[in-house]
Amino acid sequence: MDFWSRLVGGSRTASKTPRTSSPVERLTAFKRSCNTLQQIWRTSNSPSNELAATSQARACVDRLNHVLTEESRGPAPHPCLSYASTSQIFVTVTKLALTYRDEGLVRSSAVFFNTLIDGEVDGIVDNRVFSRALVDLVRRNSVRTDDTESRLVELLFGVANNIRLRPQILTAWFIPKQAELPERELEEDEQFAGVTRKDDFPLFYLLVDYVHREGRAGDFARTGLLYLIETATRSRILEKWLIESDLATLMATGLGAVYSQLSRNVHPTFVEGNVPTIIALSDENDDIQRNSEATMRSDVDSFISYLLFWQDTVEHCQSKEVNDTLLDHFEVLFLQQLLYPSLLESSDMKGGSTSTVLSYLCRVLESIDQPKLAHRTLRFLMASPTDAEPSLEVSQDLQKKHLSVSRRKSLDMLATLAEAEEQQPSPSLFNLADLILMSIKSQNKETIVATLHLLTVIVRRHHPFAGSLIKTKDPVSGPQRTVGALNEELRRYLSFATSIIDDPSLNESFEHYSKDATVVLESRLFIPSPNSSILDGPADQPLDLSLDDAIFKEILNLLDRFFSNSVTVNLGLTELITSLASSNLISLNGWLLVDPSNYNYKSELPPTATGSSTITEGVISNIHDERSGPVDPLAGIMASLAPATWLDGDESCISKSLRKLTEHLEDWRRDIPDFDILVAARRDLLHSDDDDDKSKYQRSVNTSRQPSQAPNTRSVEAPLSPRGRPISNSITQEGPLSSTPGSLPRSTIGSPLRESSIQSHMSSSPTRRPVAVEDLRQRLASSYRLDKTTDRLTPSQQENKHNAGETQVDKAAEGGEEPSDDSSPAQIETVVTLGHILTNAVILYEFILELAAMVQVRATVFEEAGYA
Repeated sequence: MDFWSRLVGGSRTASKTPRTSSPVERLTAFKRSCNTLQQIWRTSNSPSNELAATSQARACVDRLNHVLTEESRGPAPHPCLSYASTSQIFVTVTKLALTYRDEGLVRSSAVFFNTLIDGEVDGIVDNRVFSRALVDLVRRNSVRTDDTESRLVELLFGVANNIRLRPQILTAWFIPKQAELPERELEEDEQFAGVTRKDDFPLFYLLVDYVHREGRAGDFARTGLLYLIETATRSRILEKWLIESDLATLMATGLGAVYSQLSRNVHPTFVEGNVPTIIALSDENDDIQRNSEATMRSDVDSFISYLLFWQDTVEHCQSKEVNDTLLDHFEVLFLQQLLYPSLLESSDMKGGSTSTVLSYLCRVLESIDQPKLAHRTLRFLMASPTDAEPSLEVSQDLQKKHLSVSRRKSLDMLATLAEAEEQQPSPSLFNLADLILMSIKSQNKETIVATLHLLTVIVRRHHPFAGSLIKTKDPVSGPQRTVGALNEELRRYLSFATSIIDDPSLNESFEHYSKDATVVLESRLFIPSPNSSILDGPADQPLDLSLDDAIFKEILNLLDRFFSNSVTVNLGLTELITSLASSNLISLNGWLLVDPSNYNYKSELPPTATGSSTITEGVISNIHDERSGPVDPLAGIMASLAPATWLDGDESCISKSLRKLTEHLEDWRRDIPDFDILVAARRDLLHSDDDDDKSKYQRSVNTSRQPSQAPNTRSVEAPLSPRGRPISNSITQEGPLSSTPGSLPRSTIGSPLRESSIQSHMSSSPTRRPVAVEDLRQRLASSYRLDKTTDRLTPSQQENKHNAGETQVDKAAEGGEEPSDDSSPAQIETVVTLGHILTNAVILYEFILELAAMVQVRATVFEEAGYA
């Protein structure tokens, strides 16, 4: 045995700490170290020996940790853990750590307490003396390094985890004042804020103190607090205490405090050299800053982290009364007193805060997945309360409800505060829909982009509330759309696309768009519950969009001004329209497709093929004339495949706008002979840049793809994603976008070296290539006046002569200052560059393909087209 020990484990003899092989030896060494610690504590009053005593105490605690670690590796019994419980040596360890204030001693003490907690020995975690010693160690510790604090908060988390697993040990940590809890009248300064009793549950308040922290300390604190709140479902006393205490107040005010620290002047800027290609190839000069620091702020991430903690709390708490108390405080203290006033008081002037606060609201709605929290937020902002949730206005009727005394007290305090705030503006007078309508009409580009982003988030992530923003109406029963009519609609949309770019790989591109649309529709499918309210939409069929809705009209106005819009506005606009098209709660009839009742079919169809279809309560029944005799089984199919026509007055709104845009392109082709070559070159430039970096970076525009390539996705930085991924706030709120290293500076925009369709024409004359490159660059940067009523292009000779390399973008269209002339806004001409028009033409082409693919896939998935 000695031989094998020397051969295998000879290296262990170099260990400074001798290995104790038997339980008796371990217990003896453990007692010896405990006695030494007691002796150090008794002589700790001597300041001259403080340094030596600190070092000796730290060494003793390390020996205790070593012995306990060895013992935990072996089978029971564990005499050292039992001796630590009976001797209460943890009290001495706490006193020494607080007396000498040494970081190493505090760290060793934290390891010692953590080992005792993990040992799960009776008489330790369920001991009030142990709880008092641990709480004192954390609360009175003066060593404030990140490592030390994270270790101490980890101790609190370990206790909370033990309480969750063994609720019977709660009595050692939670000691409520029973004589005062039941029916004590609250003092005036205690109303609404809740009763603060830190001595009742110090563990709880210590965790609350670290909830706002980032890193390991914050993670441990938030998870530990969730465990304690979850335990309330198995302890009526704790549940009562949580309702009457200031838990909800601390959480709501903490969230509000973090939100109040957010900047109200975060505007989208792009640092030179990090400009996305699609932005660089447009008139976004005002958004490019040189030597600018990134505007990404860590406080936004802290706010979102705390909001996610709120969501986790509501999700994991199984006590309905605790949940309702939290949600009530969330509504009053955060929504009513902070979030809504910040939206109401924001300014839409140049450099104002409207775009910023709208972007923050987007982040909030993007982050929330918990239905109760999301519905409480949107129902308050839209002033649409429901009977399913307690209302603060009916607090006098609480006695009729089967609520506990604690819950009634909580609602009474909230009702008192709500009455005090009645003089302030309320969403019932100016709600979120009013703000969106006002913001989408703004002259500020950033405000429009943030508003479109907000609408997109609500449509995509919070389907039931889309109808409260863009008004809907009950669908009118009518015939089902036939396959032939659907094919004719798709043919019409594809004709719009081919009139912009005649691409030979159109079929492959459309196939990839269809695959993307399938993923989007399946991921966004919303199935209303049978007991859903009117707000949630019907449970049997989608609603029709109201074409006279004010917000929808403004969306159409933005689409009509497509070529004069900013690129970021167009990206947000196209994503909003495709999001509306992907919602199964909204019908496509009237606004995107012609209403089926307005289709006209050829009269030469055989009589047997004209069987009509009616829809009654969702059941399709075929009606055939009995006098016609036997019906050819293929006749109905042939009739359904027949192409449909419609009058110009029955054309859908989106189709009318797209037709006008393509007609403008036809006019420009006559004015610019090589317009088609320039559009194709601009598309190739965007497409080639996307291919170069698609493995590392997400792009800002989804270009057509070859069959061998993986499906492209637009960058999350620009809200134009056919895959339906969440939209980033880089453009809409937080500054510079992550772009590719190949982003072009302004001096090389439109370089034909990147445009394959032009390279072949210049290759024969190398000496003329620099001249041709410069000429082309100046052409793309040349200014054109775009009439807002006719979209007629007129060269702007003054800008071309004096500022050929840069563009004077119309401030009214881009969100800047008003022009100095006295002309009315309707008469102001938008000044854009030829490169800006080409980029928007490519975006329009890709948008039409994406929209057509969405219509086709939706008809298949939702069975919106069929055979007679």
